[in-house]
Amino acid sequence: MLDKHERRSLEEIESRLTEEDPELARGLAEGTPRSVWRGISPLLVLAGVAMALSVTLLVLTEFGAALLAAVLAGSAVLVRMWRLRGR
Repeated sequence: MLDKHERRSLEEIESRLTEEDPELARGLAEGTPRSVWRGISPLLVLAGVAMALSVTLLVLTEFGAALLAAVLAGSAVLVRMWRLRGR
């Protein structure tokens, strides 16, 4: 059994969590964990694939295609940042 001080500390942590991230607090209360993949944007996946392609093309000395893939990756990241700024 927890003493008064420990219970008060846990209640304070719970209230802060509920204020800062209500979705997480609700998931913890219901016992349903949040998916890790839920926060990953398809644009970030596209950017990662494009950067991997860019590095591969650089190794194969295809500089034009590597530059194009890098521009695609940068564009995907910029679009993602622009969308987050609008929220």
